[in-house]
Amino acid sequence: MTAYIDTPFDELEIGQTWVSGGRTMTEADVVNFCMLTGNWLEIHSNAEYCKDTRFGQRLVQGSLVFSVMAGLTQYSSAITVAFYGIDKIRFLTPVFIGDTVRFEVEVIGKQDKDDKYGVGKFRTRSINQRGEPTMLCESALLMHRQRFQPDRAPAA
Repeated sequence: MTAYIDTPFDELEIGQTWVSGGRTMTEADVVNFCMLTGNWLEIHSNAEYCKDTRFGQRLVQGSLVFSVMAGLTQYSSAITVAFYGIDKIRFLTPVFIGDTVRFEVEVIGKQDKDDKYGVGKFRTRSINQRGEPTMLCESALLMHRQRFQPDRAPAA
């Protein structure tokens, strides 16, 4: 289940929140992300090496957790123009293979752009199955002030 955000800029309220469903991070996720990104650091890809680290096991890549957040926190194309940026991303607690994460999104700010657009500012927390925060970030979206409906002529 995604946190589907369908509120145009003018209707956003500071403190408004959404929560996604959970997603269990799998071995296949980690290996496929290693292949996709070329990030074969041993902390992600070598179980034997990881036995002697402070974590004792492989970690899910922080950038993968962030990417899953993007998938589980979806914004309607009727309100979203573009991803505007990410700030203050922190990985607070390791995510391990087999952990389940969910995401809590909160509106923390609004900035007028012009008569058609505004920038919505959001804080997102990733929470694991034990209730521990694993990631915290702030992001911004360029948004339509009102729900966007493209002008399309009917097909001839």
